[in-house]
Amino acid sequence: MTAKSQTLILIILILIAVGVTNISLAPSQSAENKNNAIALENSSPTTSLNFERSILSGVERTTFAASQVNIKILPSRNWDILDPKINSQSILVQSLDEYFPFYHLNTQKMWPMASLTKLLTAVVALEDIGENKKILITEKALATEGIAGNLIKDDIYSVRDLLKIMFLTSSNDAASAFEEYIGGKNEFAKLLNQKTRKIGMMQTVLYDASGLSDLNQSNTGDLLKLVKYILQNHPDIFNWTRLNSFLAQPLNGTDGNLVQNINPLFIRDNFLGGKTGTSDEAKENLVAIFSFKNYRIATIILGSSDRIKEIDNLFEWMEEAYSF
Repeated sequence: MTAKSQTLILIILILIAVGVTNISLAPSQSAENKNNAIALENSSPTTSLNFERSILSGVERTTFAASQVNIKILPSRNWDILDPKINSQSILVQSLDEYFPFYHLNTQKMWPMASLTKLLTAVVALEDIGENKKILITEKALATEGIAGNLIKDDIYSVRDLLKIMFLTSSNDAASAFEEYIGGKNEFAKLLNQKTRKIGMMQTVLYDASGLSDLNQSNTGDLLKLVKYILQNHPDIFNWTRLNSFLAQPLNGTDGNLVQNINPLFIRDNFLGGKTGTSDEAKENLVAIFSFKNYRIATIILGSSDRIKEIDNLFEWMEEAYSF
């Protein structure tokens, strides 16, 4: 048999083998393809339906979640109502929860803080001294201008109780006692200015703890940062300013001293805390939080001729100028 014949026979055998293999595999492949087609036919609508259900489920969850949250619609301004008549140098009225600015005027204008300084003094006392530390009332502290708080030489108070006295009576003697504990006015002023940087009050400059110095300067924008910081880190500060009175009891004595709140705002139901400040240079200042239409409103007034009247006018104006 020639080589040519052998090659031809080999080719025929290969063709026969391939044909047999295709015949044996065809039913299996056909069944597999059929099954795949059925699976694809069945799966396509199901997959699409599941995806739609997934989207719908997400919408339902979102809708449900929204219904469980007390979502506030922001107030809308009625521009037919003119801006309020103002007798202050700078004003900021803003929601603390939604950060909605109801009214801003000269928020970057620097102004003497007067006793608003004591808010920062309290932050330093709590963070750099400690609320349970003991503060001695020195003769030098009592020599500070003003006699508010009825403090007596050599009495000892906890930081916490001395802060209550300081806030209810705006006691400069109490503020000076904190300075003496730290090492004097200059040392305490260093801590005050370090604290302003930590809080982000980059425009504020302080020279004493009481606010007697008119060189203590800030603006309503910086003071809003202070309000937020105190609410987040030391809310008791504002709670203390709402007290009607406080029985001050020195740790080394038996005679108590009933301290009355001199802030006329504490009797108002919507007053949530704050501090006043007054001097010839600063005139009347105020940092306060009020509840209004289910909002917590930061109200900061600097350089007013009548801060109480200003507050009333502002809130009356807000009633007319905004729809809630």
